[in-house]
Amino acid sequence: MVLMKELFKEKWKMSIFGRLVITFLLIIFPIYVLSIEIYQWAIQTQKQDISNTMLSQVNFYMENLEKEIQRIKLLQYYSTDDVNLHQLAFVPESLDDYGKAQTILQLQQHLKAIASSSSYITSANAYIPSINRVVSSSTFESSIPKEEFNILDTNSYNSKDAQTIYWNNRLFLSISNLSNTPIDTKNKVKKKPAYIIAVELNLSVLEDALKQFNTYKNGGALLIDLQNDFILTSTNNTEENSRVAEFVKEAVKTAKSGSENIKVMDKAYWAIYTSSDYLGFTLSKYIPESEVLKAFKKYSNWFWIFTATAILLILLYSFSTYRLIYKPLSLLVKSFRKMEKGDLNISIAHKTDNEFRYLYGAFNKMVDKFGTLIEQVYKQKILAQNAQLKQLQTQIVPHFLYNSYFILHRMVLDEDNENAARFSEQLGNYLKFITRSAGDEVTLASEIEHARIYTEILSMRFASRMKIEFEETPEQCSPIRVPRLIIQPIIENALEHGLENKASGGILIISFVKSEEVLDIVVEDNGNSLNNEELEALQKSLVEKDHIDEVEMTGIKNIHRRLQYSFGNDSGLIFSRSGLGGLKVVIRIVG
Repeated sequence: MVLMKELFKEKWKMSIFGRLVITFLLIIFPIYVLSIEIYQWAIQTQKQDISNTMLSQVNFYMENLEKEIQRIKLLQYYSTDDVNLHQLAFVPESLDDYGKAQTILQLQQHLKAIASSSSYITSANAYIPSINRVVSSSTFESSIPKEEFNILDTNSYNSKDAQTIYWNNRLFLSISNLSNTPIDTKNKVKKKPAYIIAVELNLSVLEDALKQFNTYKNGGALLIDLQNDFILTSTNNTEENSRVAEFVKEAVKTAKSGSENIKVMDKAYWAIYTSSDYLGFTLSKYIPESEVLKAFKKYSNWFWIFTATAILLILLYSFSTYRLIYKPLSLLVKSFRKMEKGDLNISIAHKTDNEFRYLYGAFNKMVDKFGTLIEQVYKQKILAQNAQLKQLQTQIVPHFLYNSYFILHRMVLDEDNENAARFSEQLGNYLKFITRSAGDEVTLASEIEHARIYTEILSMRFASRMKIEFEETPEQCSPIRVPRLIIQPIIENALEHGLENKASGGILIISFVKSEEVLDIVVEDNGNSLNNEELEALQKSLVEKDHIDEVEMTGIKNIHRRLQYSFGNDSGLIFSRSGLGGLKVVIRIVG
C-alpha cells in the first residue's frame, strides 16, 4: 500500500497533468483577484451614470423652467386683450373718476391672477402712459418711473413672445403695444407705446431652485443669460462660478448641451450644461470630482496590491507553462514542419519521463515508417498521373490527323498542287514535332511555334476566306513547360465550327495577356454559329463528368483536363462571346 502510494506520488509529480493541476490552482487565485478590473469598470460606469444623471437633472429643470416661462408669457400675452387695459390705454377721457377707478381695480385683479399663478413671479405690472399710472398686482403707483419705462420699452410690438430684460438686479418679461401710436415717419421719432405689460421674476425663488442641485459639497449651479449678460448663482464661490461660466460661454458655441472636466485652482470639477433656445438661458451644474470619487478611494491601495500580486502570479504561471508545455510542444511542432518540407532525418529526445517523452518516441517511429513508404507512394502517384496524361494525349493525335488529311484531300481534289506541297511539308514538320520527343511536356515557345505552323497551313488554304493574326509570345513566358497540343486544337475548332460558313471576311486572332502569375492565351473569331444558350452549354460541358461522343468536344475537354492536371484547378479553358462577335476561348495558365 505504501509502495503504491509512493508510485502514485512520483507519477503525479512527474506528470504534465499533475503540474497543470497545480498551475491551475495557482492561476485561479489571480484570476479571481483580476476581478478587481470589474471594479474599475464599475467606477467608470458610475462616473458615466453620475454624469448622465446630472445632465438629466439639468435638462429636466430647464424643461420645467421653459414650460413655466412659456406659460407665464402666454398669460402675459393674453392680458394684452384685456378690455379694462384697452379702455385705460386708448380712451381714458371717456371715463369719469369713478369709472376709471373701477377699471383700474378690475385690471389689477387680472394682474394679481397672473402674479399668483406662479411662484417665479414677484409682480405683474401694466405701464399705461395715457393715465401716467403703473397698475401693479402688488401696489398702486401714482406715476410711471421714466427710466424703468424706457428700459422695458421693447422694439418688438404686438409680439406673442415677451422679451427678457435684466435691469438693476431685476429680471423682467416685457411686452410693448404700439397700437394707435405709430412711428412718426416724417420726423423719424418713435412714439411711446400705448402700454407695457411687464412681469417681474422672483430671483430669490430661482436661486432656491438652483440650490436644489447642490447635492454634493462645494458644488454649485448657474443660470446664464448670454444675451443680457446675466448670471444667477446658487453659491458665493466666485472663482468656481466665474470659471464655470467661462467654460459654458465657450461650450454653447459648439453644442447645445454636454459635460466636461475642468480645473479651477488645480482642483478638478465636473461641469454639465444645457441651453434653451426658447428662453435664451443656459443652465449649468458643477461638482468637485473628489466628492464623487471619495467613496472609492479606500479601495485604491487594495487595487494596486491586487494588481501587483496578479502580475507576479501571471509571470510565475507563464514561466512554468513555458518550461512544462510550450518548450517541448514547440520542439515537436518544429519537427513536424521540417518533416512537411521533406526533411526526414529527424529524431527528438526528451529526458523527463512524462507524456512528451511518449509523444517524441511515437513521432520518431512515425518518421521512420513514413520515410520507407513516401517514396513508393509518391512514385506510384506520379506514374499513374503520367499514364492518364498519355491516354488523354493519344486521343488528340488521331483526331488532328483525321482533320489534316481531310484538308490535304480537299487540296488534291482542288488540284492546288503548290499549296498541297507546302501543306504536306508543314504537316511533316507538325508530325516531327509530335514524334521527336517522348516527353509529355514541351516549352511554351515550342507549343506556340507548332501552333504557328498550323496557322500557316490555314493561311495557305483559306487565304481568300479569312484573315489570321498571331501575336508575338511574351519572352518571359517562353520557358514555361506546358502539355503538348493545347493551342492547335483550339485554333482548329475555331476554323471548323466558327468560321466554316464564312465565305469571306473571316477573322481569327491569337493573342496573349500576361498579369502577375496568370497567362491567358486568347483565341477568338468572328463566326456566328453559336448562340448564347449553346455557348453556356459549351462552358458547362467542361465540368460535366458524362462522356461525350463527339470527337471534337472530347478533344476540347481533354485539353481542359490536361491543363488542370498540370497547373491546378484554376487553370483550363474559358468560353465566352468574343468582341468580334464569335467565340472567344481563353487558355488560362496559372502559376
